[in-house]
Amino acid sequence: MKKIIKQTWILGLVAFVLTSILPSCKKQINMAPENATYDEVFWVDGRNVNKALTGAYSMLRDAFRVDRSYFIFGDLAANNFQPGSDYWNYMDMLQARNFNFNYVPYLEGSLKNWSRFYAIVNQCHLIIENAPNIPDSKYTGGAAQKKRLLGEAKFLRAYVYFYMQRVWGDVILTKETVKDPTNVAPLPRSPESETMNYCLADLQSASALLDNDANKTHANKVSALALLAQVYAWKKDYVNSEKYCDSVINNSPVSLEDLADYRNIWEGNSKESILELSMKFDAVSNEATSGFFNAFLNNDYITNRNFPASGWALSQTSLGIFGLLGTNIPPDARRDMVIEPAGNGLYMLSKYTGVDYYDPNNKNTYVVSNNLVLIRLADTYLLRAEARVKNGNQTGALQDLNVITARAGSTEVKGLISLNAIADERLREFIGEGSNQFDFIRMEQLPRYFPIYTPERIAKKGYFWPLDMRTLLKQDELLTQNEWWNNN
Repeated sequence: MKKIIKQTWILGLVAFVLTSILPSCKKQINMAPENATYDEVFWVDGRNVNKALTGAYSMLRDAFRVDRSYFIFGDLAANNFQPGSDYWNYMDMLQARNFNFNYVPYLEGSLKNWSRFYAIVNQCHLIIENAPNIPDSKYTGGAAQKKRLLGEAKFLRAYVYFYMQRVWGDVILTKETVKDPTNVAPLPRSPESETMNYCLADLQSASALLDNDANKTHANKVSALALLAQVYAWKKDYVNSEKYCDSVINNSPVSLEDLADYRNIWEGNSKESILELSMKFDAVSNEATSGFFNAFLNNDYITNRNFPASGWALSQTSLGIFGLLGTNIPPDARRDMVIEPAGNGLYMLSKYTGVDYYDPNNKNTYVVSNNLVLIRLADTYLLRAEARVKNGNQTGALQDLNVITARAGSTEVKGLISLNAIADERLREFIGEGSNQFDFIRMEQLPRYFPIYTPERIAKKGYFWPLDMRTLLKQDELLTQNEWWNNN
């Protein structure tokens, strides 16, 4: 029994992943896979493969929602917001307390433990290992559906590993399901280069398997190409990053929203969106919740909302980037569409305002019905601008940057541009979308924004989150802590 428990950080579930498909998918899978006999029953047709894949998307959605960790890792760690007093246990992770990610009382399970993401990885392993063995005739869409499901699973596996790498640093790279959970050897963390190359291989395969016919809550070919551009940029291979940005911008079915329709991006299925997670409300299969996007909103949107105590107002850092601290406020029509005064000199983000009091019998019951956009075309334009600066193409970089500033209704950028200007534009464009901290790490911008990121802290990668060694080390004796957090 000890050995079964030992690797729960990898499995994230008991025996096989399908037992833990989250609530929104339980109605689709009623059998409990407990042994190899179950595998023979489950992996028999495309319908069940699709159920397993739907479960993987659901698991990703729920993993991001836990304690709003998606916004913590990508936005609070970048000091984009100032949580109110109700969030007392969030305070140490902010700039005012030197981004002490090690002290997060009652949040250790969501911020310092990666087990829920390994559950998704293992779910993808299962699909990738079993789907090819099912005859094409057992898929309602034949070989084409089989290719699509396999491509989506490979994309998701790469997406999750890439996400984990950017949050915690070096992961433990598993490449297959655990065949014997009673005999699992301890595993060390894998070098970043190995993980990134594994992601690239999965994404190359996914891009070959996928087309662009699915809706935007499922991975498509363009999703794989856009993520390839991101992974190459993380590896500092800006030549390949620019190449894949070109493919997305020049040869895909997505396009930028006009400024008048800018807010459509977060309502879901916009023409700019490349990949998003379904979090919309409907009476049949509701994926919306009240406890995720609501942190950004005051009582103009949510009745009896105690803002700012119970919410996240924009930080002084963000107000400065948007030019809202001085008297001469620069033009930015985009800003005026997604940032609103919240009283007492505070401002709030209004990208996610789909508040729905859907129950006529309970006036206090609501959800915030917006999709979570993971990748969109504006990101690819600014990533190509970054790559072009690195590749010595100032003219092209300026053109890409001004595509975004022109849409925003802000001042045209002229002359030579630096990564600083692109990083600032990324903050203005993607605030509240869970990505700015990863941009700052990749672009080496953290010391410019926050002097607490000293050369020593950067060298020891003190921008990654620590692991909960008290819990995880007992399960893997080869696991090591991120260097900065050994003594901080």
